[in-house]
Amino acid sequence: MWIGLLCGFGTGALWGLTFVAPRAVQPYSEVDLAVLRYVAFGMISLILMAANRRFRPGKLSMRRILLALWLGLSGYVIYYLFVAFSIRYAGPAVAPLVIGALPVVLAIIGNWQEKAVRWRALALPLGLISMGLLTVQGGALMSAGTAAARGDVLLGFMLALGALVVWSSYAMVNARAMRAADAPGALAWTSLQGVGAMVGVVPLILLAPLMGWSRVPELGMNNPEFTRLVAWALATGILGSWIAQLMWTIASQRLPLALSAQLIVSETLFALLYGFAFEARWPAITEWTGGALLIGGVLLGVHAFTRRQTP
Repeated sequence: MWIGLLCGFGTGALWGLTFVAPRAVQPYSEVDLAVLRYVAFGMISLILMAANRRFRPGKLSMRRILLALWLGLSGYVIYYLFVAFSIRYAGPAVAPLVIGALPVVLAIIGNWQEKAVRWRALALPLGLISMGLLTVQGGALMSAGTAAARGDVLLGFMLALGALVVWSSYAMVNARAMRAADAPGALAWTSLQGVGAMVGVVPLILLAPLMGWSRVPELGMNNPEFTRLVAWALATGILGSWIAQLMWTIASQRLPLALSAQLIVSETLFALLYGFAFEARWPAITEWTGGALLIGGVLLGVHAFTRRQTP
């Protein structure tokens, strides 16, 4: 069990890098990081597929291969862009806390499809999550000094909700594919998603300079900032994508569902820790309070479902 716990917390620590990386690579843009990150993810996937047959799709149907490529595009590229721009507009706390509600959101969707828990039992968890999100959002709005700044905070909050929707959809489709009778191997499935993520950033490579989304034409590549951009791209592309996915698979295999579901919250905790450390400040009282309410609501929600499933 200790190996599973270490892998679970390690996954949260690596996934949390996604929330600080867009700010760490400035003055380069979020799109610059996305392109390099997912090119790195895709290239390591192709290298592994060429070197070892366990990483290849094998007898997967074309439909399954296309699904994996789409999951790589949506679950990595589209999700990351929502998160990155949310952090730009709303700061380091809003996006991690909104996405931290993921375990309960997925459980609610499952309960809607096949009722396992009375909705009354979810009133307290959902109330705490809602109060937590409103507290953090309200604090961010109050700290915004102008109408334009408050508009940015609201835009960031909506982008974080978009990221939550994208990741929820990804998680449901991916889980359904892995539970099928002819489920693909985890290594091959992850490799295909890495290729899909790389293919997904090709339009960005072409459009970013034309649309002004990239700072590379302006800043060039012969400077320390670009070296830092490459380092973060490799860290998030290899550690935050490939290694994190492998560690999460190990954690899921070694831990009970009730425990592994709660460990997803560690991503939020690490993301907040990284964000506040990067800004060299302590969380505001609204961020402390909102984070505690949301995490408490998530843990209570997971407990409500797992307690019903344990017998």
